[in-house]
Amino acid sequence: MELNPYGKVPVLVDGDGVIYESAIINEYLEEKYPGIPLMPKDSLQRSRARIWIDYCNTRLQAAAGNIAHDHEVEKSKERLRGYLETLNQEMRDREYIAGEYSLADITYIPFFCRLQRYQTTISNDLPHVKAWMQRLLDRPVVRATP
Repeated sequence: MELNPYGKVPVLVDGDGVIYESAIINEYLEEKYPGIPLMPKDSLQRSRARIWIDYCNTRLQAAAGNIAHDHEVEKSKERLRGYLETLNQEMRDREYIAGEYSLADITYIPFFCRLQRYQTTISNDLPHVKAWMQRLLDRPVVRATP
């Protein structure tokens, strides 16, 4: 609470600065270390990335968090299923959600790593999400993360 008035993690302390909320931390790091760009250069594609980051955080993760914390579990499972179906349609004919691999894709990795906690699976009825998830989880830097 001393560092983050929301009482949540993650929190990044950089010198005298305190940054919280994962999407904001990710953009901060992307701006601070521009040698490895993780947001599209094109304004429209960057906006698209931000839309899908918001979708993950305000819809997918919200429903998943309810399930993990035993709150409105059945209702949240229905919502989660609908969100995943929307993502499946969106990922049709796409390798990554906002053009090239970006912070938008990175935002979904923790969700995909915690499927058991969220009492869900990504099976063959969501083929585009399943293929995307595998591409993300197969990235060397993700595989190397415990």
